[in-house]
Amino acid sequence: MADRTCTKCKDVFKYPSGLKRHLLFSIHCKKSNDEVNILFNNIKTETEINNKNINCIYCSKEFSRKDSLQRHIESSKCSRKQIQENENTLNISKQNLQILIREEAQKMLNNNTLPNNNLPNNNLPNNNLTNSNNTINNNINNIINNNNNSNNTIINNNNTIIQHINPFGFEDVRTIPITEMKQILASGPESGIEIIKTIYSKIENKNFYKPNISKPEIACLNKDFNLTIYKSREFCDALFDRCIAFLHHMLYLCKDEYTKHNIRYIYDNIEHIETTMRTEIYDKKLKTIIETEFLNNNINNKDRIKKFIKEIKDNVDTKDNSLLQIKNTLDLKEDNNNEYKISITSLELNNVYGDPKIILGTRKEEIILNLRISRFEESIFYNFWIDRIKNIKKYVMNSNKNVSIGDIANLSKEENKIMTMLGLIKMKVENNRGDDYLDLNINDEFRLADIDDSEDIDDSTNIRELNNLHTFDSLVSG
Repeated sequence: MADRTCTKCKDVFKYPSGLKRHLLFSIHCKKSNDEVNILFNNIKTETEINNKNINCIYCSKEFSRKDSLQRHIESSKCSRKQIQENENTLNISKQNLQILIREEAQKMLNNNTLPNNNLPNNNLPNNNLTNSNNTINNNINNIINNNNNSNNTIINNNNTIIQHINPFGFEDVRTIPITEMKQILASGPESGIEIIKTIYSKIENKNFYKPNISKPEIACLNKDFNLTIYKSREFCDALFDRCIAFLHHMLYLCKDEYTKHNIRYIYDNIEHIETTMRTEIYDKKLKTIIETEFLNNNINNKDRIKKFIKEIKDNVDTKDNSLLQIKNTLDLKEDNNNEYKISITSLELNNVYGDPKIILGTRKEEIILNLRISRFEESIFYNFWIDRIKNIKKYVMNSNKNVSIGDIANLSKEENKIMTMLGLIKMKVENNRGDDYLDLNINDEFRLADIDDSEDIDDSTNIRELNNLHTFDSLVSG
């Protein structure tokens, strides 16, 4: 009944169930059970249900509802009988499949015919016929083996149950094709939502459910194959963190598909999602995805996870396979973390472009004077650091060496640090009064060396730094 309004008293109800209770129990609008069932388009009236009970085919117990019979078969000894029946059916099917395949293969061999071969039949060499025989036998064995593997996935009541459920936090993005990963990574700010949809639409990743649909607690399968209980907000935060981890893993797996500039663009997008879009994604979209999952799949997920936990405890092979799956995911995380490490160090950059502490420290007094008489954005100090950013970008992006994602990602971090430092120095310059000392040091990373013009540069100073000092002289004179 699409309209949830009582036709007699015109009261409007939020859910059809509320209207149904109203019609069954109210005084002035009350209707009979059969009338209510017909009004709500139920197929069977109460009288029909009482007259037509359903019997269990294994123990003959009567049930008035199909879902009651379903629960009985799943939880009673009758489930074992059905499993045995399914296994017997599968064995018979497998035998029939073997006979059929071997009969067809023998016909092909008897007729000297080879599939997908353009040679005439009478010109086939004997060794080709022998190879064909081996190929067909191999194909037969492969088909039979695949059929054997299917026995592990067909469980009672015609439900397909997977052998492994990934614990929450150990979902593996490698099940997604590379082409689909690239589409997700290219979807900009929407990539966070797209990866969540893709990962948790897979049955092996349906690893959470609500123990009580009306309460905020959410149960998740953990790596010890038990349940961890989250509050709703805690779970959403954890799920958002998984979203970011998935994107980083996909970028690592697709690294060879992109140029360095594309990698930097995608990385910056992931950083943007992580730092600025958590609330927007949760409040507007992620919450809807989670609620839809609970609405449509909560009971199935709950039953599947509980059966999997029991199977883990009862079956050593299942547990070993699951532990292996977790190890493979941990290996991916480790490889991903190694790829995000920085291989181009500050020492390497200083060897190429000189150490800023020494270059700027050598002419500190001159720089301070320049800052007092020049606009900050036109000062020697400011332009030195802007050139430094450009040189680092050029070195990393144009380098022929094997640059890691960490090196590319570090470009943005270094630029942000330098621009933050310049902002603080600008404030110091603007607040400086006349002859007050102007401190150009921000922290140890940007602390300038105390070198006087009269002092000789130590022999340990890199010769390239001397060249940079010469370049710096030309900047000052310019």
